[in-house]
Amino acid sequence: MQKMVNKKLAALLEEIGIETKKKIYWEESIESIQVVKTHPNKTGKKIEDVRVLLVEDQPSNRKTLEVYLKHKVGKVDIAENGKQAVEKFAKEKYDIILMDLQMPIMGGIEAALRIRKIEEERQVERNTPIIAFTANYYSDDKDISVEIGMDVYLSKPFQSKTIYELIQEYA
Repeated sequence: MQKMVNKKLAALLEEIGIETKKKIYWEESIESIQVVKTHPNKTGKKIEDVRVLLVEDQPSNRKTLEVYLKHKVGKVDIAENGKQAVEKFAKEKYDIILMDLQMPIMGGIEAALRIRKIEEERQVERNTPIIAFTANYYSDDKDISVEIGMDVYLSKPFQSKTIYELIQEYA
């Protein structure tokens, strides 16, 4: 299932050199949440060694995920908005990024575009998987997220174990 969200977005992405039309391989609704996945590109890294960048502006959501993940993965770094996420990504190497889409200062879509541009400039062999999540799952966010190169789109509310399972699948 491939579809272009809108021609203007596609033209802008091409203009800055970002490939579009990533293929969705799995889409489902589970217990009122929506999950859209592209093909995982696993490293085979042990979950307890995985470095996670968690990007979430809501303090309660951020703390819940941070507390849950700290006992499961190697390291969890926090960014409260997309701008902080891009700055952290430019300085550190992460195995996976968990990114809220709707945030002040810089949203998740713009941050993901900038992260993909950094990876392109670095000529990385494997892009860092980005798991996007949002409470606004009736918008075009799902399609746009996949088009710009995010690997998973997840609607809120979701259980922490869902994120853990996705980290295992993509890291």
